[in-house]
Amino acid sequence: MLAKGIESGDRIAFQLPGWCEFTVIYLACLKIGAVSVPLLPSWREAELVWVLNKCQAKMFFAPTLFKQTRPVDLILPLQNQLPQLQQIVGVDKLAPATSALSLSQIIADNTPLTTAITVHGDELAAVLFTSGTEGLPKGVMLTHNNILASERAYCARLNLTWQDVFMMPAPLGHATGFLHGVTAPFLIGARSVLLDIFTPDACLALLEQQRCTCMLGATPFVYDLLNLLEKQPADLSALRFFLCGGTTIPKKVAHECQQRGIKLLSVYGSTESSPHAVVNLDDPLSRFMHTDGYAAAGVEIKVVDDARKTLPPGYEGEEASRGPNVFMGYFDEPELTARALDEEGWYYSGDLCRMDEAGYIKITGRKKILLSAAAKILAAVK
Repeated sequence: MLAKGIESGDRIAFQLPGWCEFTVIYLACLKIGAVSVPLLPSWREAELVWVLNKCQAKMFFAPTLFKQTRPVDLILPLQNQLPQLQQIVGVDKLAPATSALSLSQIIADNTPLTTAITVHGDELAAVLFTSGTEGLPKGVMLTHNNILASERAYCARLNLTWQDVFMMPAPLGHATGFLHGVTAPFLIGARSVLLDIFTPDACLALLEQQRCTCMLGATPFVYDLLNLLEKQPADLSALRFFLCGGTTIPKKVAHECQQRGIKLLSVYGSTESSPHAVVNLDDPLSRFMHTDGYAAAGVEIKVVDDARKTLPPGYEGEEASRGPNVFMGYFDEPELTARALDEEGWYYSGDLCRMDEAGYIKITGRKKILLSAAAKILAAVK
């Protein structure tokens, strides 16, 4: 990257599935102080052009071949629409790069960087694009300290250590995969098993073969695995827990997991404040089924009314959080940032919730109606 003119603070975009090359590029960005911009593999030309221009990416990595398509070739004809983009690189894992510079060639032509580049913890580390309530994706800016605080609290609450083996079925361009599938394992020296394409069969086979101890994903992943286990028993004795977020855990699913010896835990968070509520490992099943956890270490949570006044326990209102994990703002969106973050550092999520006397929260809905497309791009408020 340095040889291609990339400097500290420049944005580097990479649109990769769950491949080890994702981590190579991410670590390279960290080492030189560049800003990582991971993108979802499902995005196509229109989304890519908008996001790459929005974040002013100077370098872009994409597979030469993935799922019978050539992602890097989607962007090559559009370079005239991307004035800031200086270099397109094909990640030649499955096919040679015929029309772009290849990652393997870059690695072969350069020696490892030995000089240290000093980066301050409060500098921008990553921009993660998330579904926008204004019709376009929003670039969530995370500092190095935001990411470290998030993952240290996450690992501490769940007693994760270097002996754990993570299973990550979610895309690495999503906060779940980027933070908990890549960053957290590096932070504690653990192993991570990544899926480039999720299928229940592949996931179950890897859980058993790799003796995975923890898995994080949305409720549909649990449904798929439970359905497969009905037909295809597997040894999941190494699995300590499945951390489930995104929606309420149905009672039937929770009880079926319990019968199979799978501990199902609930978690709540967002790209802007990830994850800031988690249950305890020794909480009773009722906590997992009826709450989304309580504040992680260093994080404060409150429930507010429409005037942003704190409500007492039991009342429904908007969920807000504050802590070292909370993002620094939306990229090049000062008005959106001002609406979401107040001067005291509170992030107002737009989610409705209730908090009990013990501090456990339960998400009950959205303050705003969010319509999100399958690719997590188009959204509108009605």
